[in-house]
Amino acid sequence: MLKFLYNRRGKIEINEGLNYSLPKGNDFIWIFLVEPIEEELSKVTFDFELDKEIFQRYPKATHSERYGTKPFQFVFVDYFLELEKIDHTKILFILEKNFMIISIPKKYGYYEELFVNISDELKLVPKEKRTITYLLYLWLMEDTEENYDVLTKSEEMITAIEQQVLFPTTKNNTVNVEEIVKTKRLLFQMTRRFWASAKIIFAIKKGLTPLTIDTESMKLLDDIYDTFHHQLDIAAAQKDMATDTIEIYATMVSNQLAKINNNMSHVMKTLTAFTVIIMVPTLIAGIYGMNFEHIPLAKESWGFIVTIGGMGVLAGSIFYLFYHKEWI
Repeated sequence: MLKFLYNRRGKIEINEGLNYSLPKGNDFIWIFLVEPIEEELSKVTFDFELDKEIFQRYPKATHSERYGTKPFQFVFVDYFLELEKIDHTKILFILEKNFMIISIPKKYGYYEELFVNISDELKLVPKEKRTITYLLYLWLMEDTEENYDVLTKSEEMITAIEQQVLFPTTKNNTVNVEEIVKTKRLLFQMTRRFWASAKIIFAIKKGLTPLTIDTESMKLLDDIYDTFHHQLDIAAAQKDMATDTIEIYATMVSNQLAKINNNMSHVMKTLTAFTVIIMVPTLIAGIYGMNFEHIPLAKESWGFIVTIGGMGVLAGSIFYLFYHKEWI
């Protein structure tokens, strides 16, 4: 899908398809590509003298990357909320004085809405202030606001995991360790993205791009630059929270294992104590069961009572000994 916004002599035209015209003079155009087909890529790359290979390569990029400065071309990983879940995609930006091309490899409702919102905001801007630089600022402003929503969602995820770790609702409640690690990895990737975005803004501010930067534009970009750094700090703090959660969970698991080992040790002591207690009467009974002619007390009328009593006294003494040592 190809949509475009054309600023012609102060009038904004919004349409879609391949029937756009190239900008002249102070006019500019914004080409918005979503899951572009071959025909769209061929026309855009031919009209604006671009390398088609970049459009084919950027969806496979593993991190934010800058491809060139004439025109200024870069790609970064962007995070957003889709259906109340954190999602991400790669976005390709190509900037020149009179055109901006943004390409997204997959269709998302968030970016379609973003195109409409930015177009509506640009219509409210005075004609003399409408530039590619200001258009880029509007995109970055909307994007940074979305970043706060993403960070709020990630904080909710960490808080939910912390509650699960610290206050399990049931004895059988298990903590999803994979979810903790996944959240920490997400925050690590987000910090890289915010840092890369801040570097891109810094390059634009330093005049390393063909964009025209006046005093007002510099102030706007400074605001975006500071916002990215603020979000970088928030993501880093949340990453520390996730790390602390993992450490707390590891400590709790260690305590549980120690408790289990202690219980097992107590059980083994109890079994050992009862084994010894039973062994003494069994030994005496075994001796009196031997087939000998002369056995002490065997022929006495009170021999049985004395033997049983002795067995009871010995067993009771041993029981007291183990009870005193807290084995029973």
